[in-house]
Amino acid sequence: MHILIVDDEVRLSRHVVSALTEAGHDPVAIYDGETALGETAAVPYDLVILDVGLPGIDGFEVLRRLRARHVTSRVLMLTARGELNDRVTGLQLGADDYLAKPFAMQELLARVRALSRRFAEAPALVLQVADLTFDLAAHLVRRAGRVIELSTRELTLLKVLMREPQRVFTRTELCERVWEREHEYDMKLVEVFIGRLRKKIGVPALIQTVRHIGYTMGEPR
Repeated sequence: MHILIVDDEVRLSRHVVSALTEAGHDPVAIYDGETALGETAAVPYDLVILDVGLPGIDGFEVLRRLRARHVTSRVLMLTARGELNDRVTGLQLGADDYLAKPFAMQELLARVRALSRRFAEAPALVLQVADLTFDLAAHLVRRAGRVIELSTRELTLLKVLMREPQRVFTRTELCERVWEREHEYDMKLVEVFIGRLRKKIGVPALIQTVRHIGYTMGEPR
């Protein structure tokens, strides 16, 4: 992938460039938001690794302007460790994933691989897991032809799970993606909505609990 790294920590950026190059990618590093906006206007990038704490124009503003210009590059936000609000804000503005600093290089490479797989094909208009389908345009969920009535929050939660079947989502990640700022520490809310989805979707169960971690979507093994 052609990857743009936007981070004012020069030494870190050089390490990231080296690791991505060794992994077979084509990375470019720049160190401020203004240059990032000009670079993305001139060159199409598959992925932008974007630090929040940039000098001048911060990462949030860079992301907002990129999405306002309909730049479709995937964006991996780098946030300060423990800053939940930063992660939520990034997702609201259109980031595809986030990684807290400091991070292990292996984790960064794993996130890059995941984003590469996730967006390798054009987005599907209809998601499907086993006999469960979700028509994204019509907001219509069916199982074996039976229409399932879901609330807006239930639809959002189901869409997150169905977009990446077999991926394990932590309760925290689901809480951030679905409820954003409203319930940022209420993990029980996730359990309640998972229970509702399971009841409405029916058996055999397609939402699996991964003990001590979270939930995943897929047929029971």
